[in-house]
Amino acid sequence: MSFEQRKIPKQIQMQQLVSHGISIKISKMRKIPFCLLLLMISFLFACRQNGGINLNGRLSEKIIQNDTLTRSIVRLENAQVVLQVDLNGGAYFDFHLKDLNINPINWHQKDSVKPYFMGHFLCFDRWGPPTEAEKRNGFNHHGEAISEEWKIPDTTLVKDGGKTCSMMCRLPLGGLQLVRKIEMSEDEPLFFVTEEIKNLNKYGRMFNIVQHVSIAPPFLDSSTLFDNNAIQGFEDKEDGRLNQEEPVLRWPAALHNGEVVSLRQFQNKWPRVCTFLYDQNNEYAWITASNPGQRLLLGYLWKTREYPWINFWRSMEDGVPVAFGMEFGTTGLHEPFPVVAEKGKIFNQNIYDFIDADEVLSKSFIGFLAKIPEDYKGVGKIELKNSLLTIKEKNKNSRDIVYNCKWQSF
Repeated sequence: MSFEQRKIPKQIQMQQLVSHGISIKISKMRKIPFCLLLLMISFLFACRQNGGINLNGRLSEKIIQNDTLTRSIVRLENAQVVLQVDLNGGAYFDFHLKDLNINPINWHQKDSVKPYFMGHFLCFDRWGPPTEAEKRNGFNHHGEAISEEWKIPDTTLVKDGGKTCSMMCRLPLGGLQLVRKIEMSEDEPLFFVTEEIKNLNKYGRMFNIVQHVSIAPPFLDSSTLFDNNAIQGFEDKEDGRLNQEEPVLRWPAALHNGEVVSLRQFQNKWPRVCTFLYDQNNEYAWITASNPGQRLLLGYLWKTREYPWINFWRSMEDGVPVAFGMEFGTTGLHEPFPVVAEKGKIFNQNIYDFIDADEVLSKSFIGFLAKIPEDYKGVGKIELKNSLLTIKEKNKNSRDIVYNCKWQSF
């Protein structure tokens, strides 16, 4: 969250090699010995035979970018959408409609070294910085999950024709394990994620988990509309102080240096970071970003009790929006654990979770896309009832977007 948006160099041209239906892309940064190519082909063929990496060649691919960085990508799709996940860090980096090729979660950090922040990535076991002592012992900003190689726990990579996949990561320093199951809707532009967190330690511990959804141009511009059902919040002072929740903000109004700023559109550089709390009396919380000019809406919905907080990180360069983080999770305080533990609650709501030894916790969310008209006014309300997900336009009664949603019971 607290990093600068930087442009990524254009990807160098790739030479494609296809062996037994498995796609390999090899960069021309440096010549690779022919014997190494043969070894790679043999390895991938064996994996195909054993069901280790790929079953049909279109759902996963290995991309060798240089001598030190290998990207393992899982691709899930249905008739309407494509969703791609990078197993190096577990980030969702592509989610787009097949007939509208705009990927809203296309933000990338410039550096290609770990941790590599991009798209919709997971902050786990913390949101924010480690202490100086933790940093010396190898802990990273936003935790270890983004630095770990995620594994496919089953011998089968995907099921149901490329619509379901499981993956997992373990935090070697934090002693936590997370198993993620992704399910695509059969025919709607939706995906559903369940993540099971297990404490591998012999003791209970505090932790945080935040879904860091990062959007960028062209979907992000000064006209993009942000809507949610949060109630109150505060500007993150980013100075390590214990009490940051004054003055109290009411969405979408923010107050920075005495100036009132609307957070519905990204037209002011400040505040850079702010946090809001959802009403715990509401079963579901949600966030949407709509760009009528691009005719596209991106949204997420989850159970309020599982992720009671949402944090907004905004980055602007020369008056132009370059990144916007919609970060829903278990905390609203971007500080090291000692500060989080001392503070404990904000607005009478916990700012961390606790997991006992050997305990398993589960959290879920739905992600979705929708086409919208060019005069779309934004989202006023989202409902999940009777297996129907209904997105109601702000101040409109006749342009509801309705999806069949089989995950009513989540």
